[in-house]
Amino acid sequence: MTRENVPMAQFWKRLIDSASAHRRPDPPVMAAVAAVIGVDEPHLLAWGEGHHGDTPVTVVAVDEGLALVDPQGGAEAVAWHEVVRGGWREEGSTLWWSFLDQQSDEVRLEEPGDLPEVFNDRVTASIVVREPVPAEGGTVVIAGRRRLGRLDTGQILWTVIADGDADLTSPDIERRVLDRTAALQKEWR
Repeated sequence: MTRENVPMAQFWKRLIDSASAHRRPDPPVMAAVAAVIGVDEPHLLAWGEGHHGDTPVTVVAVDEGLALVDPQGGAEAVAWHEVVRGGWREEGSTLWWSFLDQQSDEVRLEEPGDLPEVFNDRVTASIVVREPVPAEGGTVVIAGRRRLGRLDTGQILWTVIADGDADLTSPDIERRVLDRTAALQKEWR
């Protein structure tokens, strides 16, 4: 390769890299995403490759949730409104999330691309209202959430999470949380 060809070679490499950044997951992966999410032709927001435990997976974010598809086409999904905590851990290149029942999961990403930002955006978009209620030992957070994308029914799903040492079984806290949730439900129909 001559010196004159180097800039042109770099140009073509950048052009090919740019085009591949905009490509979509393979059709079988998108078919698995459609099946596990429950919508025909899901709208792709971001995707990447990674590992779920020791299993290689394609990680696909669509309007309705996050899907993990293994090489055999097996898939599992997390709806955005089900995630109560989560985010990106730069160290370890890990996207993590936890649920109301305190179960958690994570996926290690080889090249995260836009997945961390999309994850944060979609989880946040699922929250209609979030209100902390001070409680002895911590805070109780009441949240109204909705499904996103084509699974959105307009119905708000209500959750209550204790932060710190707040005791949800305390009669005083229980009464305050139930009263405030009832008021929020009237306000956010």
